[in-house]
Amino acid sequence: MHQTALLIIDMQHDFAVPGGACEVAGAHATIPVIRRVLTRFRELEWPVLHIVREYRADGSDVEICRQEAFAKRPMVVPGTQGCRIAPGLEPVDGEYSVVKQRFSAFMFTELDLILRRKGVTRLAVTGTQLPFCLRATLFDGLSLGYEMLLLTDATSSKTPDIHHANIRDIRDVGIACLTTDQFLDQTRG
Repeated sequence: MHQTALLIIDMQHDFAVPGGACEVAGAHATIPVIRRVLTRFRELEWPVLHIVREYRADGSDVEICRQEAFAKRPMVVPGTQGCRIAPGLEPVDGEYSVVKQRFSAFMFTELDLILRRKGVTRLAVTGTQLPFCLRATLFDGLSLGYEMLLLTDATSSKTPDIHHANIRDIRDVGIACLTTDQFLDQTRG
């Protein structure tokens, strides 16, 4: 069996808790679904990586396309409530936190190094938001030789139409798209 790791992407207060600086519709509703997967990974003692976005308070590391929005309402600044992991998904000892400033969890981070050192060959991806950070991470992971798996109901997008269109694209490129129940059924003896 492949060594599988769980990625939980951008499930922070500013994205996934109502009233967050850049709240994604539907992200909050995925917390209990992601928690089910997280619980199973912890039971199996499989690697869990919390991928978080952080921006400096002065905005010097914000993507060019987000600079205007950040100037109006800063988001995911370290030390603020908005940067904290959403309730119920907080890391425990032995889990990894990887900080990113770009859409892909692989870009300018130590993610690939950690995964290779752990012998991980397959990634189950959850979090928000599908057309941006999740999609970029899925495609980069596939390009780096990982077997990528999207848990469709443990992810969110701005609208259901956007969500379903992205799932179709992701499936068409050859990335497995499963529900949480389908995935959890695979993890049982």
